[in-house]
Amino acid sequence: MEIQKKRIAHLDKVYAVAAVQIDGRDYCMAASENRDGTCLLIDIETEQCVTVGDGPGGVMSLVPVRGEQAVLSIEAFYPVFDSKESVICRTELTLDDGKLKAVKKKLCNLPYVHRIGVVYEGSRTFLVASTLCADKAYTEDWSHPGSFFAGEYKKGCPITLASLYEGLTKNHGMYIDETKGSPEIYAGATEGILHIRKEGDWKVQLWNVGETSDICLADVDGDGTEEIAVIQGFHGGHIRLLKQQAGGFCCIGELPLQFGHVLWAGEIFGSLYLIGGSRGGDKELSLYRVERGEKPGFELVYRDVGTGAAQIAVLRGKDKVRILAASHGEDAVDMYTLTIGRRQER
Repeated sequence: MEIQKKRIAHLDKVYAVAAVQIDGRDYCMAASENRDGTCLLIDIETEQCVTVGDGPGGVMSLVPVRGEQAVLSIEAFYPVFDSKESVICRTELTLDDGKLKAVKKKLCNLPYVHRIGVVYEGSRTFLVASTLCADKAYTEDWSHPGSFFAGEYKKGCPITLASLYEGLTKNHGMYIDETKGSPEIYAGATEGILHIRKEGDWKVQLWNVGETSDICLADVDGDGTEEIAVIQGFHGGHIRLLKQQAGGFCCIGELPLQFGHVLWAGEIFGSLYLIGGSRGGDKELSLYRVERGEKPGFELVYRDVGTGAAQIAVLRGKDKVRILAASHGEDAVDMYTLTIGRRQER
């Protein structure tokens, strides 16, 4: 496998990134966490970059909506945890003769909202959201736990959110699994993993697996059932692979991080890979090939240092895979292109 890196934009304190489609063409959307920060749209083929909008900034999440040329975003969540006025917005994107038109509307206010996602059930669409906390008197005040919310999304309409669970502290990650009969949502917090299923009603469980940041699923032992990969600790120092067993979970594999902030796992060219990213220490973004087994092995395939990625988005094709990275540590948007061929180490 050959891996090539290209810097496709500079963006001060870039935090959020997503792959979006406009008129069937792939773009990278990236946004800053700064107050009055900028949001960019980048054509991943031509690398032409246009500004979607300036302000209010403080963007934590960018989530495309299926069937619409629109992206939902968390805005006005500023460093450090200055987010009492945070909002969720919808931005509709159209291109006319190559000129971008972006129309943004606020969907709702939600103080301290940190992550959002979109869930589809039949013909209905739902917005889900989790908050870092409910209130703060000072930066490190964690005495007011946050909540998990959901509400039906209808194009062009404001959203009313209802609390599904109260008592989540330091939410950081959210993962949505749509591969099963009903959508399943995983949210990490100090209290563990909140697991939500949408089966008509919302089914909510809290799994006490220790403080958890980011989450993804992958079958790492090859038994046909997915394990849960987590960054343990808030911005924690380990990726751990948790296998569900009678009575709880056990750890079957571990990788190091420093101020962990990125976690992804999935198939690339027929093999399972895992991506981990740190915003501390060497600020590295690492790609591992996973050797499936009861005790899985990890081969480091690629390592990029100094980037301090806050988020990534992965676009997978048959012969080409692109990793879009919000390289917060270098105020840049980077694109890593993976192709079948000779492996390039870094």
